[in-house]
Amino acid sequence: MPATPLEWSVPAAILLCAIGLCALRFVGLRTLQWGSALGCLGIGYAIMLVQASEFSPYKQAVEDAFILCGVILACRALQSRRCRQTSSYIDIAVLLASTAMVIVSVVLFASAKLETFFVQASCALVIWRATISFARQVATTSDKVLTAAFLFIALVLTGQCVLYVAVPTPPFALGEWRVSIWGTLVQYTGLLGSIVLTFAVLIATNYDAIEKYRHQAHTDALTGLLNRQGLDSRLASVSWHSFPDAVTPIGVIMADIDNFKRINDIFGHAFGDMVLARFGALFRPESDAQICAARMGGEEFLLLLPGANLESAAAIADEIRESFVAQRWAPHAPNSCFTASMGVTVVQAGEPFASAIKRADDFLYEAKRRGRNCTVSGDAPRNTAHRLSKSSSKVG
Repeated sequence: MPATPLEWSVPAAILLCAIGLCALRFVGLRTLQWGSALGCLGIGYAIMLVQASEFSPYKQAVEDAFILCGVILACRALQSRRCRQTSSYIDIAVLLASTAMVIVSVVLFASAKLETFFVQASCALVIWRATISFARQVATTSDKVLTAAFLFIALVLTGQCVLYVAVPTPPFALGEWRVSIWGTLVQYTGLLGSIVLTFAVLIATNYDAIEKYRHQAHTDALTGLLNRQGLDSRLASVSWHSFPDAVTPIGVIMADIDNFKRINDIFGHAFGDMVLARFGALFRPESDAQICAARMGGEEFLLLLPGANLESAAAIADEIRESFVAQRWAPHAPNSCFTASMGVTVVQAGEPFASAIKRADDFLYEAKRRGRNCTVSGDAPRNTAHRLSKSSSKVG
């Protein structure tokens, strides 16, 4: 029986989704892999509607291979978000095993139900494997949206496989299966999954774009640290509001490169940018996500250290300062070394961050007055006693 226009609407809708996702690539969105996956899926469903019984079982093997390839490509697109791919040998093995079972179902058992079961089970297996692996690495709202979409599709396919096994069906000939309620269920499951995936990709892509622009707006392009706007946003977040009232101390380090204008005047602004970038790299946290490092503007930097008391914060400041002095600048300034001054304090219980940062800034200027290349630390306002750690080096 020739396919009706309503039946052709299923692969047509899937292919329209594929074309739309591929077209979004030209406006800078990373959706080509998703579009290619739906393209394979749509071609498989289109071949399913073609009447060519003389090509059995090759036609069934080809259509099912396209459908499974579409699912595999979608799963690989999901995993590529975390820069992690499963072995292609496993995907090829699943594809070959599924094709072999399809041929056996058609040739030996003449059962479209068995053929459909093996294809659906293979698709569900591939999706479950990718979803479980990806769910362990979910980091953003976009990841959560895509994980939910894949989980939904995996559950639908698994439910259908259970239904095929549990519910008895009359023996359909290969040509009759497509127009039965079971064949219709397969087609509209593919359409539903494609629409769910398309919307999930569009939502995730929009979230990715928003996060990208937010990151750019909150990040200093030269050093990769937070800028002043990013710092204000971080300090305004709920997680950071909880720190001042906590028992755990928070160290505050304000740092400034000594005589930076002189560096720019002698060696040029390009070299000055390199000095800033290297100095900023000394503040970049490697593992602790709670550490907050920011470039406040010009040559002034801030480091917030949850869990660091005054002594440990001052030690970290001295370590950064000494590392900067030890930097070598060949071939631009081979005989030069540069220094920095540090002001260190801790956030008092219930104290606003702005107050502690202002106090650290006062200690920084005290370090400047005491000859630069030193660390001044204290846990009280400037008019009370504070500790001074000082070392000197030659400035080229």
